[in-house]
Amino acid sequence: MTKIEPIDGETPLDFVQRADSLKIPEGMINRILTDHFGYADDGEIKELKLQSKPFWDQFYREHVEGIFQRGGTRYAALRFIQRKNDHADEHRRLSEVEIERIVDSAGEWPR
Repeated sequence: MTKIEPIDGETPLDFVQRADSLKIPEGMINRILTDHFGYADDGEIKELKLQSKPFWDQFYREHVEGIFQRGGTRYAALRFIQRKNDHADEHRRLSEVEIERIVDSAGEWPR
């Protein structure tokens, strides 16, 4: 298991994004947010985590891969992310290029 510690001057959001990109278990992230950054409320921690770009990248990739594995279409995968993206705040809004890359990362879509 990878061990992670906050870096001097690192903000809670920077820490969460770094931890998410390293795929650190949620419990470990929560413990560090509580012990080091003083977060006491689960709602605060969840709100912070929802601002993490690596979290959303993984969320979209998992859903797109699920669509791909079920024999869905590339269009369905694109629309799924675009609909979610339309309601995203500025922290997690993706460009069309980012959306295309995520969808194409699932594999060769049937024509």
